[in-house]
Amino acid sequence: MDEPIKHFYSLAGFDRSRIKRWATGDKYVAVMHENGQIGVCATLGTDVSNKLFYEGKPDISDPSDRIILNAWFNSIYNYDRDYSDIKDIFDRVDFSRHNNVVMIGYFESLYRKFMDNNLDLEVFDIHKDSDILSDLSGMEERLADAGSIILTGTSIFNRTFTDIISGTPEGCKIFLLGPSNILSDDMFSYPNIKVVFGSVFGKNDGRILEIIEEGHGTRAFMPYMEKVYIINESYRDEI
Repeated sequence: MDEPIKHFYSLAGFDRSRIKRWATGDKYVAVMHENGQIGVCATLGTDVSNKLFYEGKPDISDPSDRIILNAWFNSIYNYDRDYSDIKDIFDRVDFSRHNNVVMIGYFESLYRKFMDNNLDLEVFDIHKDSDILSDLSGMEERLADAGSIILTGTSIFNRTFTDIISGTPEGCKIFLLGPSNILSDDMFSYPNIKVVFGSVFGKNDGRILEIIEEGHGTRAFMPYMEKVYIINESYRDEI
């Protein structure tokens, strides 16, 4: 199976004429579909070019185009279902039952919950600096014996997703996390993906685009989003 951006592009394509509004900021890109559905993708410091909104065919290898495509896919797939259970990952997954938990992409608030509950967690992040982060030179070894992995959804656009999941052992439980995630069951076709946690917004909520244009990140638009998730059917009885 192709990596996610290429895979979903083959299914959904990209149609500029169906985009009602869009916004680019220092931390996120947002796309509002013609039907009001909103998708976002974090930029991780990428200087995003807006050219794709005006002309040309997407270049799957171009970071800017991948970010925009990711947001476009979210505006489509994240609204394909009704979500009956609105919960944060820590409220839905009992990590006290998991061993050798590794976080790829530093989610500070989630890390604090692990620490507050005296749960072991090792964290790697290629874009941030912090005293709590482990040296990236040891990430491959830790992935090879990880029992559970909390993986940032930004790994999809920045092309680290495939390498990360291919380095995990059989039976490992991978939980994708973050507003950038594409909430499609096709994500469960990739090895070890058990739950995909993402976000949905109210249709036509222009506040999200304004917040992103002003350069703000997840904390600023969190009051206007719902934390939702989809579960791999093979894992439903275990969660």
